[in-house]
Amino acid sequence: MKRGKIAPHMQRIFSYLKPFKREFLLVGLTMLISVTVGFLQPLVIQSITDNGMLQQNMRVIVRSVLALAGLVIVNQAIDLWQTRIFADVHNKSYYLVFHQVFEKLLHLKKSYFEDKNNTEILSFLQMDVSQVSSITDRYMVMSASYIFRIISGLVGLFVISWKLALVVLAMVPVKFFLVKGMSKRREKAMDEMIESSRDFSRWFGDNLNGVDEIKLWNLFQSREKIFAEKQRELLKLEKKGTMIDGWNSFWEVLLEWSVTIVLYLLGGWLICTGSLTIGAVFAFSSYSGYVTGPVSALINLKMYFARIMPSARRLFQFLDMETEPDAGKKTTDNEPLKLEFRDVAFCYEENRPILQGVNFTVEPGEKVAIIGQNGSGKSTILNILLRFYQPDAGQVLADGIDVNCLSLEDYRSLFSVVSQEPYLFLGNILENTDLTGEATEEQLCAALKDSGVASYITRMPDGEKTQIGRNGAKLSGGEKQKLAVARALLKDASVVILDEATSGFDVESDAYLHDIIVNQMQEKSVIMITHHYNNLEGMDRVYRLEDGVLSEVHEMGEGVNFDEEEK
Repeated sequence: MKRGKIAPHMQRIFSYLKPFKREFLLVGLTMLISVTVGFLQPLVIQSITDNGMLQQNMRVIVRSVLALAGLVIVNQAIDLWQTRIFADVHNKSYYLVFHQVFEKLLHLKKSYFEDKNNTEILSFLQMDVSQVSSITDRYMVMSASYIFRIISGLVGLFVISWKLALVVLAMVPVKFFLVKGMSKRREKAMDEMIESSRDFSRWFGDNLNGVDEIKLWNLFQSREKIFAEKQRELLKLEKKGTMIDGWNSFWEVLLEWSVTIVLYLLGGWLICTGSLTIGAVFAFSSYSGYVTGPVSALINLKMYFARIMPSARRLFQFLDMETEPDAGKKTTDNEPLKLEFRDVAFCYEENRPILQGVNFTVEPGEKVAIIGQNGSGKSTILNILLRFYQPDAGQVLADGIDVNCLSLEDYRSLFSVVSQEPYLFLGNILENTDLTGEATEEQLCAALKDSGVASYITRMPDGEKTQIGRNGAKLSGGEKQKLAVARALLKDASVVILDEATSGFDVESDAYLHDIIVNQMQEKSVIMITHHYNNLEGMDRVYRLEDGVLSEVHEMGEGVNFDEEEK
């Protein structure tokens, strides 16, 4: 770990404690009470031993035992109350961090999701959020009370015997250097385990997404072999981290027992010589625990942070990732705008241009079609128009204003989009049509009818409340497409984008929707990508994209032979 980066990460970790100042103040006050109670307990035990048992004074014994019972009850009541506070604080902290992560995910650039699957993303984010939010765990926050406990313990030790106190203090530097070495090994092991876990999650999610191919190609044995190899590697690293923790505990216990054994020897010698009473030795033993235990816990914070820091670095790197550019302040209404591509160039990889100097306009209410071979970049034009990608050169304008000057959320509200492979959410047909839950029944009925969804709802077991499964798995391709068209129509945006939107439609449904687009959306602008020749009828303009260059097709028969194009 680079030293220059430790402090900023630590500051960000501790920043998650700030919302809970009031709770920690209350815990701090109870800590003082708990420390005071803890300081009194050994003195009461000494009184029971020396003034009660050795003096055979039953009254002192009873009085002291009742006092001890009262102290124990008070201490346990405080402990229970603190447990409740810490549970609430930890849950709130976990929610705050995860909410921050979720909000970030929704605003990241499209490119972030192109080389990662959902299983990988969820797995490592859950791990990192859990580790970082553990800063509010009881162990971490209660470490502050250990300082007061150590002070009270030291006072008790030196009051009883400064010679024995020096023996107890001698273990502190030994423990420190022991943990320092162990923590470095633990952090390295945690880094390795995180990367291995991330690799496994990526591989596992990829196989879940491709389970149909695994079945079709009978890849069971080969995939199970890879699974076993990756699991062995992951479990090996987990064992390595566990063993480091185990060795740390081993040396810690050995060290503490070494101190205890020495204290028994010296304490016994002091009792035999009359320098200390038996009760004083018992009290000293208790105060020794007040020092050795908390000191070990404070030193072990280094081991604690060795487990947190790898996740913290990765989480903060994620939170610092660049989001979709949205510096625009200007807003628009839902009126049709003149859209324009001006000398737009774009490439996914260097020296592999997809678009080269693309120029075209879409006037308000105009119907425009873009044709071209698969992979020519037609969908890239739409992604740039929707600001999922930024052009490498040129501008996209709306009524002469660079679209980057417009509020991103406000700008995208202008568009209704139906892609070739629309995503459907878990839920029923109605929930996937009215995504905002704000449509009227009349609007819903019109969208379901015009899209063709109404024609198959009657065949569904629960009608519009029928659950459609993950990404519409319980629907046919055509039914999914019609549902996507329904929610686009329901949005009632001023610009409708159709990217092979009718690919799963039958001829009758395709013709019906085409009539709606051409004749009933006269006030809306329409941008259509299609391979269906008949869908070009009624278009105001047709553009052809070839070799990154967009050119207008002036005659319907010019270069629009799709049978040749698809060969």
